[in-house]
Amino acid sequence: MLYLYAIINRPVTPLPPLRGLAEQAVQCGERGDIAAVYSQYHGAAPRIEVAQLWRHEAVVEALLDRHSVLPVRYGALLADEAALTMLLRERYDRFMAGLARVAGRVEVSVRVLWPATPVVSAPRPAADENGRAYLARRMAEEQAREARLREAHKRADALHAVLDHLAVAHVRQVLPHERVLLSAAYLIPREALDTFRVAIVALGQANPDVRLLCTGPWPAYHFVDGE
Repeated sequence: MLYLYAIINRPVTPLPPLRGLAEQAVQCGERGDIAAVYSQYHGAAPRIEVAQLWRHEAVVEALLDRHSVLPVRYGALLADEAALTMLLRERYDRFMAGLARVAGRVEVSVRVLWPATPVVSAPRPAADENGRAYLARRMAEEQAREARLREAHKRADALHAVLDHLAVAHVRQVLPHERVLLSAAYLIPREALDTFRVAIVALGQANPDVRLLCTGPWPAYHFVDGE
């Protein structure tokens, strides 16, 4: 079997010596202007283990300096070279379009942390609390939650607006967790990396009540065809 790491633009020079899962040598199968990066694989489907995930990621990141890269999700197996050839033939146009989208671009991840507000569910009415008072308390709690959500969207939109004009695409979630105001990934040109980082620092200084975490550059995992 073959273990697949990524689809890249066709190399003009040999790949650097890389070792993938189970220390297998990384190889390259080409068709037209694209290539699939893979290694031989034996045994059962790979289990999700930290060491294996990092080995997969290391191979993909090693390709990023010289190539446009469409990273493949961890665990993708093909039966043999014939299956690899068929994959490249059948999805050639889609791979070409994907590579054109990420060419010269990388993904940067941003998380914005803010103080948590404990959400306390209303208990059942106390013996000395009438139904009207209980309902009023429940309504006040719900209004507090809605106010928190409105504030989160307002703050997240303001932060996002500063970063989005430096990106060509983005995906984002507002308040995915009570402590996380914004979780986002931005696809940005390589030459904009320093400018993006400067913008992150400036946002942090202008918003001392939140903490901005920026990581990358990464392969464009959030900006490739889901298939």
